Amino acid sequence: MSGLLWVAWRGQRAQAAAIAALLLLYGAAAAVERLEPDLTGLTFQLAGLLAGAICLIWGAPLIAREFEAGTYKLAWTQSLSRGRWLIAVLAVAGAGALTASAVLAAVLTWSLPDTGGDPMAWPYYESHGPVPHGRTLLALALGVALGAVTRHTRIAMPLSVLLVGAGQFAGRALRERFDLPFWTTQWTETAVYLALALALTGIAYLAIRHRTQP
Repeated sequence: MSGLLWVAWRGQRAQAAAIAALLLLYGAAAAVERLEPDLTGLTFQLAGLLAGAICLIWGAPLIAREFEAGTYKLAWTQSLSRGRWLIAVLAVAGAGALTASAVLAAVLTWSLPDTGGDPMAWPYYESHGPVPHGRTLLALALGVALGAVTRHTRIAMPLSVLLVGAGQFAGRALRERFDLPFWTTQWTETAVYLALALALTGIAYLAIRHRTQP
């Protein structure tokens, strides 16, 4: 399995580099805010865009490009089951996505102030605790599932970003309807994200499982 993971990593280095560059921009913006207090709030406002970037750059093309380029034929005819192949590519992508969300959370915690003691204010809420990590995994799984179903990056990429954005707005609207403590809301929302991510992973597997031409 280690060899398969290495191959999966080699195929995803470009996505990892793009997300790393985005994180560097976040770090630079946070450093500027730290030096210029008048600019405080910009990085908080943009923190929620990471999930969309993960979905667009990493998730949507992950399987769709395999269909477009025809490279899936080679992967599935080397005594390798489609399930093992999917596990490997998702393991690498998931590790990268979680690393990115953890780095961004560390940058925000280190460099930016809180929201005046209100943990439910959305910039603070959506950049602290387990929620951003769960949302990142959901965004990744959504992009992967759309890519597997549509088999076209030009369809999966914009559609996935729209759905991630709609999901975030829906999450905020539902959050306002329930008067729950911060951590209760955080863990409940994260559990929902993880359950949806698991379901979307299943959809991606079924999509490649039913591909008749290996």
